[in-house]
Amino acid sequence: MKFLENIAADLEQRIAEASIGNASIPTILFCGCDPQLKKDMHKRAKRIGFKPSYSIKHPTIKVELQNLSNRKIETDIFKTITMDYTTFNLFAGI
Repeated sequence: MKFLENIAADLEQRIAEASIGNASIPTILFCGCDPQLKKDMHKRAKRIGFKPSYSIKHPTIKVELQNLSNRKIETDIFKTITMDYTTFNLFAGI
């Protein structure tokens, strides 16, 4: 849980910097869900300060509909944080 809190703190700082014009808004991409769920998740992401995208190569966060047994949070070489919906729901509640 501490790892998730660290990610949340880092992204909170990036969102704050974007709001004062010092950086770009962190992007988020939702994968593997139906259009209605994606629309709902985009609304939620906007409320917490993200810029939702329908197609982007290297977003800040990528949220995937994954097998529930695979709850890893991964970061790739492009610094994209990949997590599943359950983890994103926990993260969005922080």
